[in-house]
Amino acid sequence: IITYSMSSSRFFIHPTFSFCRRETLSFRNKFQVQGGLEVLAKSWYQPSTAHRVLCTSGILPPSETIVSKALGVSGSRSGSVLAPGGTPAASTASEAMSEGTLLATSDWERLSEYLAAYDETREGVIKRCRDVQKLAKQAVYSLHRGDVQGAAKQLARAEAIAGEISPSIAKFPALRSGSFAAAIEEYVEARAFACFLAEGRLIRSDELPLAEPEEFLGGVLDFTGELGRYAVARATVRDRAAVQLCRDLVDALMGRFLQFDLRNGFLRKKYDSLKYTLKKMEGTLYELALTEGLGLKISSEDARVELPTAVGEGEEEDM
Repeated sequence: IITYSMSSSRFFIHPTFSFCRRETLSFRNKFQVQGGLEVLAKSWYQPSTAHRVLCTSGILPPSETIVSKALGVSGSRSGSVLAPGGTPAASTASEAMSEGTLLATSDWERLSEYLAAYDETREGVIKRCRDVQKLAKQAVYSLHRGDVQGAAKQLARAEAIAGEISPSIAKFPALRSGSFAAAIEEYVEARAFACFLAEGRLIRSDELPLAEPEEFLGGVLDFTGELGRYAVARATVRDRAAVQLCRDLVDALMGRFLQFDLRNGFLRKKYDSLKYTLKKMEGTLYELALTEGLGLKISSEDARVELPTAVGEGEEEDM
């Protein structure tokens, strides 16, 4: 704190102070705020140690010799600007250090260009990833409704767009996590579902070069959800063989995922839903077995109900 005594016409500096740039009218003419001043003062609670106090410097009129003594600046009667440490600051701009000396200007310009290019690329990647996700979801919808050719066209377009995005991801690897990874997982899910319907097996990771291992695993876990929906649809027409195949594949995946040491991330959350999918399929098979045990048979081709008759096959009922 800087105080001014009217009776003695002196300034006094207290060790514990934080001097701001708002000087009062009573001593504005006495002390003009100009820059930074670093004052060495004795610690009030540890007199043997000295500590630095940062305050503001000023231009002192030549008559104010007592002020310069109070500030710890010797021989300052010329009114020069005080610099940190009590030494006179540079009076001309040529003596001051330039920005180029303090930091590498070209380096900071390069960083600015990099961030601008990153932001521009990021916006484009997010927009194109939406197209990939949309096409993959449409392909899954088409597969559930038996439109295999339509799904193949949608997947081809999704793969082409993902391939166009890949160079940007290679240039800025940080853009892979997020929208692009989610789009690839959706693409893996649709491709896995199409492969299962066509060949009755799980697609291999080397058949999907666009997907990283974690993206492939995430897509496969999402695919098991669609497999559960497909199993329920086949159970409604009593296609026990299809439901059994779905259950066997999910059970095999369950055994493989149990061998992984998954962290508490998105894969672990998706894996937790796998056991519920397996439990639901096993329940569906149990219900089919009960239905067949009761003698109710429905053809998987035309879903016709065949009720058991009380007479032998080929015999006419007596009237």
